[in-house]
Amino acid sequence: MPDPKDTYYQPFKKSLLNFNKNLQMKSSSTDNFYTLSHNHPNLQTKNFNYPDIWIRDVAPVITTKMVKFKYSPSYLKKSDSSYLNRQFTRFLKGKYHYIKSDLIVDGGNIQWNGKETIIATNQIFKDNPDWSHTEVIQELEDKLNISKVIIISKEPGDVLGHSDGMVKFIAPNKLLISDFSYEPGLLQKLKKEIITKDPQIKFITVPSSYTAKGQYDKHIASAKGLYINMLETKDNIYFPQYGLKNDTKAMRIVKKNTNKKIIPIRIGKLATTGGSIHCLTWEVPSRFLIKK
Repeated sequence: MPDPKDTYYQPFKKSLLNFNKNLQMKSSSTDNFYTLSHNHPNLQTKNFNYPDIWIRDVAPVITTKMVKFKYSPSYLKKSDSSYLNRQFTRFLKGKYHYIKSDLIVDGGNIQWNGKETIIATNQIFKDNPDWSHTEVIQELEDKLNISKVIIISKEPGDVLGHSDGMVKFIAPNKLLISDFSYEPGLLQKLKKEIITKDPQIKFITVPSSYTAKGQYDKHIASAKGLYINMLETKDNIYFPQYGLKNDTKAMRIVKKNTNKKIIPIRIGKLATTGGSIHCLTWEVPSRFLIKK
C-alpha cells in the first residue's frame, strides 16, 4: 500500500482498501491473500509496506523457476525504480527461493503457458538496448527454463508495453486474446505474429469494454474495461468487473474455456490508473517458499 504521505495515489486510497478487502473476503479456501502493508485491522498483511501498488512488475517472474529480473522500466525515473526495486528485494529476502537476472523485464510483460512457452511484447527489446535480440531471447529461455519465446507488438501508444492486458494462456495451447475493438487491425496482426511462431495455438477472443474516460495519468493509458488482466491461481480465476456492458459476457466466455472457478472482483476506478487485477497482485506457489 502506498505511503500515507503519497500524493499520487491519494485519490485512490479508499478504492485500494476496498479492492484488498474484497479480494481477501471473496478468495477461495485454497488461496491465501495478503496485503503488503503494515498491520491493518481489516486486512491480512505481511507487516511490510511496499510503497507502490503495482506489485506484478517489480516481483519475480514465475515459471518452473522464480526469476527476479532487473526492475528499471523506461517509463520510470531511475531513482524511483531503484528505490522500489530495493524495497521489494528487502521483502523477498529470506522468504523465497529465486535466482536473479540482469535483463530488464516487467513481470506484467511475461505470459507463461504452463509448459515451454512465454509471450512478451517487443518492449523487452527497447528496455534492453545493450542486449541483442538473440541475447534477450537466450536469457529468457535459460533463466525461465523454457524453449519458446513469442514476441508480439505492443499496443500503439502504450508506454508500459505490457502483455498482460493483451493476451493470457488459459491452457498450454489455448490463448485468451482481447478483441482490441478500440484498435482496428491489431487483433489480426497479433494473431499472425503468434501463429508464425506456434501454429498450434488456438485463440479465444474476449470482448473489451475499454474506455479512456476518467484516465488518471495523461502518460499512462487506463486499463478500465480490459478483461484479459485477470489473476489465475491453481484452482481459481479472479476476474475483473468494471461496471461496464461486457462484464458478464466476457466472464461467461472465460468460464466456458476453463474448469477453474471464476470469482468476480470489482476493480472500480483503480483501473483508470493503468492496471487491473493481474497488475495489482502476485501469486506464489508454495514450492518457492523457504521453509523455516
